[in-house]
Amino acid sequence: MKVFMTGATGFVGKHIAARLAEDGYELRCLVRSESSQEARSLKNPGAELVVGNILDADSLARGVTGCDAVIHLVGIILERRGASFEQVHVGGTRNLLHATKQAGIKRFLHMSALGTRSGADAAYHKTKWQAEEDVRASGLDYTIFRPSIIYGPGGEFINMLARQVRLSPVVPVIGNGRYRMQPVSVFDVAASFSNSLEKQDTFGKVYEIGGPEALSYNEMIDTICRVMGKRRLKAHVPVALVRPVAWLSEKIMPRPLLTNDQLNMLLGDNVCDITAMREELGVEPASFSEALPAALHRFFLLLI
Repeated sequence: MKVFMTGATGFVGKHIAARLAEDGYELRCLVRSESSQEARSLKNPGAELVVGNILDADSLARGVTGCDAVIHLVGIILERRGASFEQVHVGGTRNLLHATKQAGIKRFLHMSALGTRSGADAAYHKTKWQAEEDVRASGLDYTIFRPSIIYGPGGEFINMLARQVRLSPVVPVIGNGRYRMQPVSVFDVAASFSNSLEKQDTFGKVYEIGGPEALSYNEMIDTICRVMGKRRLKAHVPVALVRPVAWLSEKIMPRPLLTNDQLNMLLGDNVCDITAMREELGVEPASFSEALPAALHRFFLLLI
């Protein structure tokens, strides 16, 4: 089976591409430039590269031609000029759905996000929901995945926390730190995609993807400290003080440190029921503490 992938050069995409190659799938990946380091790394799993982007309909038509399935991973966490949530999440998904149907391809795997729902407050989740609705209405044999926080080698969020733990005796925590997440290893996300690709029982379904335990933000930091062998204090910063900083960051910085959308998503619980992930996708996710050392390998090298 030949699979066309968008978002293959990203953190999650590279791991999914490697897993698909390991499982014997042929890959064709959409890249912005064949000469980029990220694109060159995809040649290790033997991927064919197509230059373009999700907003370029012609490149999508070239990419899907001759493929048997499509995996759509593209998403953004910050808006910028020419790449808003609406343009990328909704417009980009519609472009790819059109190209997929025009090519006569039926199988479509779509990356969404946990917390995506009708009536969501965050613009990120609103546009992710609209993209899901378009996928559901497409008539394709779709499967939608909604992961919680994804961690692993090269993952930005956990690496940011590990960097704070390594460099500072005090780790800042927004609010009380009791808001919960269900961190899931990128290897388990990759397995979920690969396992479902040809499994007809997963067609037309939405899967919530998470780790085996729900952890508070405080507990995640404590686990990182324990794995790294560090003792750190947590400094709880009132949300009321953080909101104006987020607002100002959005107004004056081309790449804000934090947006109010991100703040609202952080403070809401991000947990799920992973029964279907286990029983239908055949993935038994690793616990945060057992998979964390591999994710933080570069930080251990810095400690030597």
